[in-house]
Amino acid sequence: MGLPKYEPMTDEEFMEWVAVQPGRYEFVNGYPLEMMAGAKQDHAVAASNILTSLVPSAKNQGCRATGSDTYVLAGGNRRLPDVVVDCGPKDSNATHATGPTVVVEVLSDSTNAIDHTDKLDDYQSHPDIRVVLLVDPSHVSVKAYRRVDATWVPERYEDLADIIPLPEISASLALVDIYDTLDPKPRFKAIDLNPGSVPRM
Repeated sequence: MGLPKYEPMTDEEFMEWVAVQPGRYEFVNGYPLEMMAGAKQDHAVAASNILTSLVPSAKNQGCRATGSDTYVLAGGNRRLPDVVVDCGPKDSNATHATGPTVVVEVLSDSTNAIDHTDKLDDYQSHPDIRVVLLVDPSHVSVKAYRRVDATWVPERYEDLADIIPLPEISASLALVDIYDTLDPKPRFKAIDLNPGSVPRM
C-alpha cells in the first residue's frame, strides 16, 4: 500500500470522493490510503476459502459474512478487512459494518507490518469486535486475538489439523479449509540434528 499526497478530508468528504474512484481505498488519519492491487493468488484463495467457510454459520446467527469491500470504522479510520462477520442491525444504506464481530486480515509482504500494528490497534479499539484473525497464506500460520473481558488474548494455530473455535458466532474455522487448494509451507522447518547425517571430513 502507498500513501498518496492528498489534502486531508473529513469522513463524509472521503465517502463522496471514493465513490467515483477506480481503486480501493482505506481512510486513515484523515487521508485516503490506496490498497495495493495485484495481490498474489494465494492471498485471494485464502480470503475466499475463509469467507466461504464462515457464510453458513453467519447466516444461522443472523449475521452477514462479507469480503473486502465492507468498511469497518475503527480507531477513527475506515479499514477494509479481507473478511468481516457483521452481526449488527441490517441497514441496506450502511457504508460500513454496523456490528463487526470477527475480522480477518490475510497477510501479504506489503501489508504484514501494518496489519500487525496499526490495523490491529484499530480493530482492538472497536467495542464490537471480538476476534481478529491474521492469516499467513503461504505458511500454515494463523494468529488469533480474542477479546476476553477487557483483555486481548493471543492464540496461534500452526497445524493443518487445528480448528479455530469461534463461539462468538457459534462457528469454527478449520485450517484445512483455510488452506484448501493451496500448498502452504510449515511455519517452522524441522532441522535434522542427527550427527550421522552430517558429512565427516
